[in-house]
Amino acid sequence: MSPSVLLRWAVRDSAKGLTASWIGGLGYQAGLILLPWCLGRALDEGITPGDRGPLLYWAAATLIVSVALTGAEFAMRWWATLAGVRTGNRLLLRLSERVLGWDSATAHRFSAGDLVTRGTRDVEQITIWISTVPSLASGVLGFLTVLVVVATLDPMLAIVGLSTVPLLIAVNLWYPRRYEGANAALSAAHGARADAVEDLLSASTAVRGLGGEQVLIERHHEVSATVRDRTLALARIAAGWAANAPFVPWLATAIGVAFGGLAVLDGRFSVGGLVSFASWMTLLGRQVMMLTFRFGQLGDAWTAAGRIETVLSANSEMPEKSLRELAAGSLTASGVTVRLEGREPLRLPDFRVDPGEMVAVVGPVGTGKSTLLRLLARLADPATGAIRYGGTDLRDVAIADVRDTITIVGQRPLLLSGTIAENLRLGRAELTDEQLRDACRIAGILEHIESLPEGFATVVGERGSTVSGGQLQRLALARGLLRRARVLLLDDVTSAVDARTEQRILDGLQGLDVTIVFATSRTAVRDRADRVVDLGVHEGELVSHG
Repeated sequence: MSPSVLLRWAVRDSAKGLTASWIGGLGYQAGLILLPWCLGRALDEGITPGDRGPLLYWAAATLIVSVALTGAEFAMRWWATLAGVRTGNRLLLRLSERVLGWDSATAHRFSAGDLVTRGTRDVEQITIWISTVPSLASGVLGFLTVLVVVATLDPMLAIVGLSTVPLLIAVNLWYPRRYEGANAALSAAHGARADAVEDLLSASTAVRGLGGEQVLIERHHEVSATVRDRTLALARIAAGWAANAPFVPWLATAIGVAFGGLAVLDGRFSVGGLVSFASWMTLLGRQVMMLTFRFGQLGDAWTAAGRIETVLSANSEMPEKSLRELAAGSLTASGVTVRLEGREPLRLPDFRVDPGEMVAVVGPVGTGKSTLLRLLARLADPATGAIRYGGTDLRDVAIADVRDTITIVGQRPLLLSGTIAENLRLGRAELTDEQLRDACRIAGILEHIESLPEGFATVVGERGSTVSGGQLQRLALARGLLRRARVLLLDDVTSAVDARTEQRILDGLQGLDVTIVFATSRTAVRDRADRVVDLGVHEGELVSHG
């Protein structure tokens, strides 16, 4: 999809604010053009020996135009900024909703750092551009008006003024393409550096003591050097564009002053008219600088829109349907195979979990325990076969409905920056403190939380960096319980807890009226399960026993 589609959406979304800003911009341009005219008339008519009336009149007119010009500029900038910020926020929401709706296969097309860059730097580029649209539109009109006004002064001065047009066109055809290419390369470099920064901040702890810190630092230095080089390349193009574009009308100003001065000496032109001409040509140079800057921002926004459109147009590989409702019943898998890159397809056994059962899924590493849970939660779809709940194929149900019915607690859960209570609620303000306590009691983490000075108000670090592995697993389990889903999928969530805590967790889980599928490598879980599904048997045949 073309970047123009997104930019047109942005303009439509902020149409009211941009219209108000554009009206202010027209007043601003009118004031800029009127000021030199007032100055010229003041020189020609206001400076008369013995008569102060005309002088005071034109001085007052100049003051009124200046005040109106100030108010118009304020209105233009205020409404444009307001429109840009609002639309930028809505664009960020669109981007976030799209990313959150992806399946894992689609999400893996983009690195985390690159997505962060698209959601911050690229959205900001479009936000800035939106706020410049009114000044760009009114500036073009003001530029053309100045050319017309100059043409009315004197034929020779009109020729000098109009001679700038083809040169300006040439300059503004030469630079934009080079600017766009350099800006795209810089955006890609920023994405790569964001990935390096993310690794440096989040992975350095994991490789500390293995000598990996230096590797991460060197990688960051390399991508930072690329960002520096591409920033300088873009700056060279921008500097040449910004310097050469206004030089054309400034050169015309010098020529015009020479011709106009000769006309004044010959009595064919007034001093006030020459001053007005010089002022208008100076204004023309200023407008060219502004328009050049605005076209540069358009280039930034065009590149950013293309990168954001890539995200918005990335379709999930899992089709979204809402044909049927999920009724309570058994969770089944039949004929399921999974495609694995570089490996033979993995065949998973057919099995059935009845309502209220707790089934343990066991098997050696690599036999597909976590993969099976991902399929049951519809985080991915099988290559063949079907996953059904209550007789309904999960592919025939809206993904949001699947999430409300089936909850998965992953093997490597994450916490967000914030308090324990915020992590447990995840924005659901309707959850009471007592519900939090009940979930944490079942997960075996309540006593620890209550022993903390701040209790549930204790702040945890990003990704749970301030809690142990076992505490992280239990908090994630409590968070999953608070979903109150009919099916709970647990991926080895007791692997980092001691045996006594594990027994307390199993006691709590067995007291729930929910269906539980528990992928595990722990003997205690196998012993407490109603049935065991072993994925490690020959050819994936089902072994099920009490």
